[in-house]
Order: sequence, then C-alpha cells, then structure tokens
Amino acid sequence: MKSGFTSIHPLLSFCYFFIFLVLSMVVKKPLFLFLLLILCTILLYFLDGLVTLEQNLKFYLFMAGVILILNPLFSTEGTTVLFYLKNRSITLEGVLGGITFALSLLNILFMFLAYNLIITPKKFLYLFGNIIPKIAFILTIIMGFIPLFTRRLQEIIDVRQIQKTTFPNRSKLSLKERLIEAMTTLNTLVSWTLEESLDNAVSMRARGYGTTKRTSSTIYHLDSRDRYLIAISLFIGCLSLIYFSSWLIFASLPILIEMRERLRWHFMKSNT
Repeated sequence: MKSGFTSIHPLLSFCYFFIFLVLSMVVKKPLFLFLLLILCTILLYFLDGLVTLEQNLKFYLFMAGVILILNPLFSTEGTTVLFYLKNRSITLEGVLGGITFALSLLNILFMFLAYNLIITPKKFLYLFGNIIPKIAFILTIIMGFIPLFTRRLQEIIDVRQIQKTTFPNRSKLSLKERLIEAMTTLNTLVSWTLEESLDNAVSMRARGYGTTKRTSSTIYHLDSRDRYLIAISLFIGCLSLIYFSSWLIFASLPILIEMRERLRWHFMKSNT
C-alpha cells in the first residue's frame, strides 16, 4: 500500500508539479533555484532512493554544463566585463544568466523524474481521460516514450559492449565505420521504441479508448488529509505573492509529508 505524497489525490499532486514547473521558469534568483533543486533531490530520495536520478544525472549535468558555457559566449549583454575571449566580452551578467538558466533546467528535469514516479499513466488518464481523451491519450504515450527510449538505449549499449568483448577487432573500426555503426544503433533504437509505443496505442484503441465516457478501475476520493493540504497550499500560495520563503515551504510540502509518514511508521514499529 502506497503512502506519503504518492497516496495524495492525483489532482493535488498534478497541481503541485504544475506550480513547481511555473515557479522554476519564472524565478530568476540563483540561490532560490539552488534551494529548490536541493528540495527536489530530497524528494527523489524519499521516492526511490535516487535510483532514477543516478540513471540520468550524467546527461542532465552535461546539458547544464553546455548552457553554462554557451550562455556567456552568446549573451554579451551586461556592464561588468570579466574578460575577453577572441574579441568577445564575457560579462558577469552572462555568467549569472547561464547559472540561472542551468538551475532552472535542472529543477525542471529533476521534478519531471519525481512527476513520473508519482503521476502514473493511470492517474493521468483518471484526471484527463474524460475531459480531453485524445490529448490525454497522446500525452500518456509521449510520457511513456521517454523512459522506454532510455531503457532501450541502455540495452543496445549493453549488446554493443558484449560484441566488442566477443569480437576484439570491432574496437579498431575507422571513423566512417563508427559513424555508420552509430547511425545503425540510432535507427534500431528509434524503430524498436516506436514499434512498442505503436503497439500500446493500437491496444488502447482496440479496447475502445475515446469512443465513450471513460471509467477508471481506481477511484480517488478527497479525504480529510487532502482537504487540509488544499487549505494549507492555498494559504501558502497567498503568502507567496509577498514572500519567497513561503514558496520554499510550498516546495517542501511533499518532503514534509514523506517525513511524517516515515516517522509515523517508525513509531508504529517501535510500539509493536
């Protein structure tokens, strides 16, 4: 049985992630974005022990690093010049802008990992299956496509490693042969993933998805805890118009819920 933030009503969970997404894109303060990133990392720790984050961290850091390098090079606006690079001024404002952009991107990417762990396709279809059935159907396929793409890529890489071990001469391929092999890998990856996604789409269509009003095998009800959470979120949301610190409290709500559940479970085990 699921507990903590995972057991919260899907509507509340979705609203939380939507507000967090807007917050990460609107706020331009690096320190605040860094604190949000820490909170998001802690939430991922409570959800799956950072397993999902470890699988994607290298790629995410690579993307952030590219932004940190390119933004000061192409954004020359600013009055505080740090140094010149081939007649191109590198400004403090450009560096800070790159840091802000990189932190915003990391927050969004980290939070989407948490989103996928909490808002399952079943929950998403429960929320939007009757309102926008076709769009919900497409979005569900897309959201499942990304992790599927990642898993298939890792499987293909593992096979390539086995081939290199079995056939040592493969490590002596020329640049042209390596490029051909990379394109073959990409073609295999895309074809395999699209085929499986298409199978899922055909399966859902064959079951009559979108032809009539959708029913769900799981019914979610707003209980007293959900109502308290709504009241607290609305109160903090009103304060957030004035104080940034209240945004941090709002972002910390899932962590506080997870900590409460773990403490509750710890005391229950201690009393038995």
